[in-house]
Amino acid sequence: MSEPGAAVDPRAAALDDPAVRSRLDPQGMAGVLSRFPAQCREAQALRPVPDVPLGPPRLVVVAGMGGSAVGGDLLSACAGDRLRVPVLTHRGYGLPAAAGPGTLVIAASYSGDTVEAVSAFEAALAAGTVVLAVTQGGRLGALAARHQAPLVRLPGGLPPRLALGYLFFPLLGILASAGLPTPPPTEVAEALEVVEALAVELGPAAPAGKNEAKHLALEIGDRTPVAYGGQLTGAVAYRWKTDIEENAKRLAVAGALPEMNHNEIEAWRAPEAGRLHAILLRDRGEHPDIGRRFDLLRAVIGPVAGGVSEAWSRGEGRLARLLSLVYLGQWTSYYLALGRGVDPWAVPVLEEVKRRLRG
Repeated sequence: MSEPGAAVDPRAAALDDPAVRSRLDPQGMAGVLSRFPAQCREAQALRPVPDVPLGPPRLVVVAGMGGSAVGGDLLSACAGDRLRVPVLTHRGYGLPAAAGPGTLVIAASYSGDTVEAVSAFEAALAAGTVVLAVTQGGRLGALAARHQAPLVRLPGGLPPRLALGYLFFPLLGILASAGLPTPPPTEVAEALEVVEALAVELGPAAPAGKNEAKHLALEIGDRTPVAYGGQLTGAVAYRWKTDIEENAKRLAVAGALPEMNHNEIEAWRAPEAGRLHAILLRDRGEHPDIGRRFDLLRAVIGPVAGGVSEAWSRGEGRLARLLSLVYLGQWTSYYLALGRGVDPWAVPVLEEVKRRLRG
């Protein structure tokens, strides 16, 4: 953070300038990000209609792509210490071979037109699983209605990556209705309080000198971001990667400890490492061995890397710790987009790929 009396960084001044935000963010992504806590509270009330006709399943599969799949990653991470049932996030067509009777399949597509999620829903019907849809409509919503399958109807009008609250919190209710343990209300309440505080701390009105997300974006600069998580935050690192790629339109890398210590660490060599910036996603509940590995990683790559930053989770419960880092990544990717002079909302190349596939 900047020191009192220090020279003004023109890059920081640009991130603080409302005129720059107005020009580069005409559709108002900053406002949507600021309303994320309210979205999470609203999403808590969303339930499948009709109810899920199921006792505890032997397997849960969350099938989706892109921003619609992240809810499955977070579900597995935040409830993994309580569940004795595997939770798989399936990104692709069809379903894993293990899916069959006794499996709960949640097909998630914010738009409802993601072909892979529609394929998974159809495969679930053929396999005799219990299947439900989480969507704002589209082909997936119509398919669920045709088969009278449970449907969580989401509010529309957002890119999937900005609908994380809607795509995640209903999953907690679905698992609870299926008799599976989920974070208790106190843990959920803490998570919401943490993101509400962060909405103020990380929003555009907070100056770069006191705003962790702006500070991280400035530290990364023009270097390639490489986000590393631990055993709990590995899924969060992947979310940082995808947010940076969609919002800032720049390649990013994600990995997790301890795995990267066994392979990827060799790639951190000069001079290539000088073009990379590592962001270490630290968790206050991380295992001491993971903490030691993070410290060693910083010591090893620090002398050759273009830069190394650390970001720490907030809160006590798993859900707060996960959501706080995800939310920080969303805001950091937003400021990286502004710093690069690009609109964080528009995804023209992605839309062109979808258009060609439809054709």
